[in-house]
Amino acid sequence: AEILNYFEQFENAIITGSFLEKGFDFKDIDVLLITDKKIGTDSIKYHFEREFGISIHITVIGFKSLLKGLSTDPLFQMMLSKFVSKKRAIFKIKNEINYKLLDLHLLESKALIDNFYFLPGKEKYKLTRNLTAIKLFIDNKKIGIEAVDSEIDGYFGKETVNNIRENLLDKDFLDKYKKLYDKIFKAILNGIKNGSKQKQAY
Repeated sequence: AEILNYFEQFENAIITGSFLEKGFDFKDIDVLLITDKKIGTDSIKYHFEREFGISIHITVIGFKSLLKGLSTDPLFQMMLSKFVSKKRAIFKIKNEINYKLLDLHLLESKALIDNFYFLPGKEKYKLTRNLTAIKLFIDNKKIGIEAVDSEIDGYFGKETVNNIRENLLDKDFLDKYKKLYDKIFKAILNGIKNGSKQKQAY
């Protein structure tokens, strides 16, 4: 990607976001600048807004912190399942379940239940994908955009991913979503109560 040329001074630069997915807006761009140095990002953001008319979200992170985040955060794993980078990046990680972190992520997914009839399809898809990624993480399964979408269609029914994006959902979807949410919530709650990092049964 031509954008990578603007990050030569960093150890590595990883660019991700939904713009890498078919049918999504190029304006959604996340940039991870891999460095242990403390740097300001305002000038970089301003440059991209001025030169390209796009807004980017920049995170400055050391490589060790990056690996730690990937090992404990299913949403981080999903975000980095598709990316382009300045240098080749290979991540060797082993999942470490932090139930309190998963609880925070799960709470965000509750917004679909509370606001089902008001949310646009794009937001419903994001929340459903996040919920499903948490489930796969607890099950110690591979997390990626394709794997998550396949899990969604497998649980909710064929063509569900497309139906969510088009906001063509009914109460049956909501009922299944609530059941999945409750199962994951129970597993996380048991993990927190037991103070254990071991996988909890559903």
